[in-house]
Amino acid sequence: MRKLDPVKHEKKRQEILGAAMRCFLRSGLKGASTAEICAEAGISPGHLYHYFDTRDAIVAALIEGRLEKVTEQLKAGIQGARSIVETLAPELEGQPGGAAAMALIFDMMAESKRNPEMGKIVNSHNRGIREILVEMLRYGQSRGEVEAKLDLEVAATTIMALMHGAKVVAMQNPKEAGKAMPVLRQLLVHLLMTPMESAGAEPPRAKKTVARARS
Repeated sequence: MRKLDPVKHEKKRQEILGAAMRCFLRSGLKGASTAEICAEAGISPGHLYHYFDTRDAIVAALIEGRLEKVTEQLKAGIQGARSIVETLAPELEGQPGGAAAMALIFDMMAESKRNPEMGKIVNSHNRGIREILVEMLRYGQSRGEVEAKLDLEVAATTIMALMHGAKVVAMQNPKEAGKAMPVLRQLLVHLLMTPMESAGAEPPRAKKTVARARS
């Protein structure tokens, strides 16, 4: 039996993942068939299964790779003494690969509601992102950049919602997305520096507004 060369195996695996990503960006998540991926990678279907058992396994590997990149970028930002807001800004501004890459993300989310295996993949990715954000925010608390009483889990979920919302706007109307960035940054600052005792806590400024309206 021929001995497997782990370096060559991983190199070929990455080539297949690159080919798969090009197919997904070009044809969509459901439109890109295994045959198309094999043709793009220059391999036979039988050869493909030496590297990935299923098409979902390819998607899982792509999502895992994205999670690793996001983790590296966020950790590099805070280790480079950048503020939490400045570190998160690139994730708010868009997605590498442009509108097609952003559309693919939402395609995966939609498919996760119909496909249990895809659901596991996407949910695992979301948990990973949330854990990274919580770790970042906890570090921000340690250096006084984030409010000490902030509910980190709630804040991380809210930041993810802002990221997804920003991507939708960027995908549909890039010009408006650019205009919204200063406002999104201010929202992050307000979120991170406002104590949240619970998920339903109302910001102090909003409470004052309500009190004045009743008087």
